[in-house]
Amino acid sequence: MSATLGITGVAKRFGATVALDGVDLAVTGGEVHAVIGENGAGKSTLMGVIAGALRPDRGRMALDGRPYAPASPLEARRSGVALIHQEPSLCPHVSVAENVLLGVEPSRWGWVDRQASGARTLALLEHFSHPEIRPDRRVAELSLAARQVVEICRALAADARILLMDEPTSSLPREDTQRLFALIRALAARGIAVLYISHFLEEVREIADAYTVLREGRSVDRGRIAPTANEHLIAQM
Repeated sequence: MSATLGITGVAKRFGATVALDGVDLAVTGGEVHAVIGENGAGKSTLMGVIAGALRPDRGRMALDGRPYAPASPLEARRSGVALIHQEPSLCPHVSVAENVLLGVEPSRWGWVDRQASGARTLALLEHFSHPEIRPDRRVAELSLAARQVVEICRALAADARILLMDEPTSSLPREDTQRLFALIRALAARGIAVLYISHFLEEVREIADAYTVLREGRSVDRGRIAPTANEHLIAQM
């Protein structure tokens, strides 16, 4: 289940704007790795490259020691890498099960097997403490925090081993943030690697094991979060 993602010298520019200018990063299964930096440091661009939404201009990526260069988000998901957006990108007018199993629906004689779909979705939801999320419930009826759980279940249904989370708490109240952190810890305990973007150092210290600082498109510092002082992180950012 666990995976190792390595990034070396990744760069990306948009016209005259240099978004990434040589990023090195490594994350392993079971680890929550924070990517921190000020706005414009290149964090979201880096997530887009890893998720297959953007092609780097140079640099290398490797997944489990093998070259990794996804041509699309779908190809990245097939490799076990999934991006969880700030705002869940779900289909609100269909059921939880239809969202979770989109593209990987169990079928029988050419038809979607709804009983199997419900059972598979329930099995995924059992990992999380959200009894209000039922397979047959419409996503439009769920809270934002519950929709994030559905999106994470969709990634797990596609056997994601590396989850990319881009400012996932930006729209959440504190109570739901704590639930999300508990969920992230549970995912890491199952051997899933989590790359977590945030510019809130309190969050980083609460949830992350390790960190990489981006500044002006470059990785300028990395290490374990527990022994690192906030003053050092702020100076690096």
